[in-house]
Amino acid sequence: MIAMSVREPLVGLFSKSFEKPSDLLCCAFGLRNSEIDTYFTLMDSPKTVEQISELIGKDRSTVQRVLNRLHKKNLVERRMNYIERGGYYYEYHAISSEQVRKEILAQLDEWYEATKSFLLQSWPQAP
Repeated sequence: MIAMSVREPLVGLFSKSFEKPSDLLCCAFGLRNSEIDTYFTLMDSPKTVEQISELIGKDRSTVQRVLNRLHKKNLVERRMNYIERGGYYYEYHAISSEQVRKEILAQLDEWYEATKSFLLQSWPQAP
């Protein structure tokens, strides 16, 4: 995401290009590298915390925190599986790339409408 102060020009804002899906995820959802790695790890099939931990090289507690953040952002879903002798574990899977695209497009539409509304308002001369 482009960070700029109020006084900086908007140079480059509308020419920002994205080279890979992770660039968009980072910008649209404010994801960190560990969250992006976890999301893409779950794209091909559901996995447990232990499996994800092994694949991305992070400890179990870190993976659980990452999954909780992704779940709150509606990027992953979890399913509870019961163990015959008692107890349960969660299996996580990423929401589809199509759902993510729709969410990003909705965010863009909201931003566009808010920006358009702001630009069409009368502006005072002094900041």
